[in-house]
Amino acid sequence: MFDVHAHAIPDGLIHTLRRDGPSLGVEIVDTDRGTQVRVADGPPSAPLDPLLSDLPARLAAMDRGGVDVQVVSPFIGLTAYSLPAEAGARYSRLFNELMASTAAQAPDRLRALATVPLQSGDLAARELTYAVEHLGMAGVEIGTSRPGGQVDDPDLEPFWAAANHLRCLVLIHPMSGTSHHEPYFLGNLVANPAQTTLAAARLMFGGVLDRFPDLRICLVHGGGFLPYQAGRLEHGFATYGQRWGARLDTSPAELIRRFSYDTVLHSPTALRALLDQVGADRVLVGTDYPFAMGDDDPAGTLAAVPALTSAQHDLIRRDNARRLLTPRDLDE
Repeated sequence: MFDVHAHAIPDGLIHTLRRDGPSLGVEIVDTDRGTQVRVADGPPSAPLDPLLSDLPARLAAMDRGGVDVQVVSPFIGLTAYSLPAEAGARYSRLFNELMASTAAQAPDRLRALATVPLQSGDLAARELTYAVEHLGMAGVEIGTSRPGGQVDDPDLEPFWAAANHLRCLVLIHPMSGTSHHEPYFLGNLVANPAQTTLAAARLMFGGVLDRFPDLRICLVHGGGFLPYQAGRLEHGFATYGQRWGARLDTSPAELIRRFSYDTVLHSPTALRALLDQVGADRVLVGTDYPFAMGDDDPAGTLAAVPALTSAQHDLIRRDNARRLLTPRDLDE
């Protein structure tokens, strides 16, 4: 089984940031809650879970959950989009080299996703190309937004062009801390999937998916609310889309099948609805390791889905991930 949604902090990162972080605008903060990271004088990240950097514990959890290969992506709280662009590029290079080295410690079990300085489309494109072509990374994780900007902003065209050319995985993840002032943990329960929904809709209505048809984008948490509001998006586009500046040429109902989706929905019924909406060839196993809102029994999750065929099971467990994790032939 392949797990495409799991998080990690690479070996050596925190030690290096303690020493060199201030020159980049990154500070390690030790509190009674644990180790946290502050970027560009912003609020500190959530405390860093020790499991994020514990490779033996990760491999043991994979074995318990029946996961053969895990695609590790950055803990989103360590995304550094608020740094000045050049500092963000240096931070991303440091992070990616350490992440690639960490994954290389278990090459048969781990594949790594990069981070990029999304504050600059040109620099993000350059770092993504380096990560895939020189470090052998499988793709990139990006947040659903950036300070003062969105994923469909014109200045990000170079990044999307690079991802399209490389045909590498782009995992879109909600940004930590956004709307987390909500009570009852609703910042996570509601705001996180809402962030994913809005980012995906921007890529659709902003024409990014039409301009770059070879993008391989996976939306976490089952796509947020996107697959379940496809009819609303279709009706709204037909009624208001052109009047409100939409730039898409393809039906929203068709475009939702251009994304892939993970299985972290915590409901066999909801996962069945996702499969019926987008097809089994667009759904991949995710665990959101090591967080409590994740799924530590993905095999059990699939076993509980009503009317799941053997062919669908194989696609979700293995075949879809193999397809998405095979970038273009770099000798083309």
